[in-house]
Amino acid sequence: MNRQEIEAMLESNSDSYSEDYDDTDADPNWSSESEPDENIYERELLDNCNVTTNTIVNNWNNDFSNGQLNSHIIFNPDVNTTGINPDIIETMSDASPIDFFYLFFDKEIIDMLVVETNRYANAKKNTAGLSRHARIRKWVDTNEQEIKLFFGIAMWMGMMKLPSIAHYWKNSKLYSCNIPKFMSRNRFEIILSMLHISDNDKAPTNDRLYKIQILIDLLVEKFNSAVIPEESVCIDESMVPYLGRLSFRQYISNKRHRYGVKIFKLCTRDFYTSKYKIYAGKEATLGDSVSCKKTHLVGTLRSNRKRNPKDVTQKKLNWGEIFAKKSDREIMVLKWRDRRDVLMISTKHSNTMEEVMAKRGIKIKPKVVIDYNRGKGYIDLTDQMGSYSSCLRRGVKWYRKVAMDIICNTSLLNAFSIYKGVTGNSKTITQFKDDIINGLIQQSNSVPEVPEVPELYDEHKNADSKKENFSRINDLS
Repeated sequence: MNRQEIEAMLESNSDSYSEDYDDTDADPNWSSESEPDENIYERELLDNCNVTTNTIVNNWNNDFSNGQLNSHIIFNPDVNTTGINPDIIETMSDASPIDFFYLFFDKEIIDMLVVETNRYANAKKNTAGLSRHARIRKWVDTNEQEIKLFFGIAMWMGMMKLPSIAHYWKNSKLYSCNIPKFMSRNRFEIILSMLHISDNDKAPTNDRLYKIQILIDLLVEKFNSAVIPEESVCIDESMVPYLGRLSFRQYISNKRHRYGVKIFKLCTRDFYTSKYKIYAGKEATLGDSVSCKKTHLVGTLRSNRKRNPKDVTQKKLNWGEIFAKKSDREIMVLKWRDRRDVLMISTKHSNTMEEVMAKRGIKIKPKVVIDYNRGKGYIDLTDQMGSYSSCLRRGVKWYRKVAMDIICNTSLLNAFSIYKGVTGNSKTITQFKDDIINGLIQQSNSVPEVPEVPELYDEHKNADSKKENFSRINDLS
């Protein structure tokens, strides 16, 4: 079997990843045939493993006499350091929360945002056909201190929810807020509109993620240098809500925000995110490739997936019963009847059962289910904590929402995880966010001087001016 046949077979078996992929609004400049990394996982598999026909065809049996599967795969055989980087533990035991946040939101990230935001704003400013009163005509280049202040205010807005951005600057006791003391509404909105990550002039026509990928790559590199993952990690999908037109916008029915940009995250314990990958099209399956990478895989399995052993998926079980089979490549598929049928896949476990303490006493579960529940909790906790006081708001630019998510949610949670691990402090996530916001807005002493711009219509100010004019007419009469 040659390489082309293998690629075709792998692609034909990855249909399940595209079932809910909506590409009705595809980019007219986009061509999947011209994409160099369309099936990045498949190519990596082909490059690193000896793929044969045995990779595609599995022979199933129920012999688990040898115990744990793939016992030759040993985590960290060289006993390298895992967990938080020792340098961070040694040097930051007395550091403040903002110092931990600056591990990720550092000068490199801020300088990139400053340069690209100014570049994009000046290009818009020089666009022909602008209105004489367009706010962009009054644009003044931003700087490091103002970008810090901007993100501090954005997080502040997440902590104090109001119906719209304009409400934070309203002259009403109902919406009293101190944000106007640090930045004008016009300046905040124009920075929000111009916020940019990459140079549009260098954008390739076949790269969907060009506008955001450089920020993700830089932050993921910082995530991995700060914490080395331990043995158990969890890969799952999250959603950045987005309702606009986007060729790779996804629909996931069981998410709180059902429409948006799908993110694959690799999470470890203490709600730390090590990897962050946007789903922008068809991906390859991982089940058959993990053994050649010396990595175990444990997860749930859909019963209608191709190459599943039908005698397992179609087996009728009573409550508490299990039925399992393993392939000749030591991949186990197990079915367990709890309140409903649970189908699991693992390259590590056999069909053993263990006792666990449940709410109503001791319960017997398959070992694979126990380990799965423990690992799955990593990303569940990450998503739960990330949903508290989120600063994400509706907008037309998808990449800006992803940028706000990875900076204000993911990076902040990672900083919080390291902060608790290094200092042992018992702060809550809300208290930690308060400290981050205070640290960012304290940098507001050196923001650019912005020329006065005519303010947008404000119903309260307009009503007050009408009253003043009416009183003057009465005085004259």
